[in-house]
Amino acid sequence: MLYHGFYVKITPLRKIQREKKDGSIVCYDGFQIEIFSDRAEEIPVDVFTAVVGFEILSNSVQDAAQFAKDVIDSEEKAYLRLLEEYGEND
Repeated sequence: MLYHGFYVKITPLRKIQREKKDGSIVCYDGFQIEIFSDRAEEIPVDVFTAVVGFEILSNSVQDAAQFAKDVIDSEEKAYLRLLEEYGEND
């Protein structure tokens, strides 16, 4: 998926750990989301997970994609600074 000039790769994952409010650790299904600056996926910008009941509402690629868009919207300036700093945005 291309969004705001960034390439997004979404991969389903199982057993992603999250800490509940009571401090216990539990495993959930969700997605790994990778953000790249290039179509060949050679220049990574960010990687994070999205878990049902925490970052996304349902175990769907659509929810994961919307979460990825939201993260890009909020972090876009930092991503661009990072790429500029490493000379990858020429």
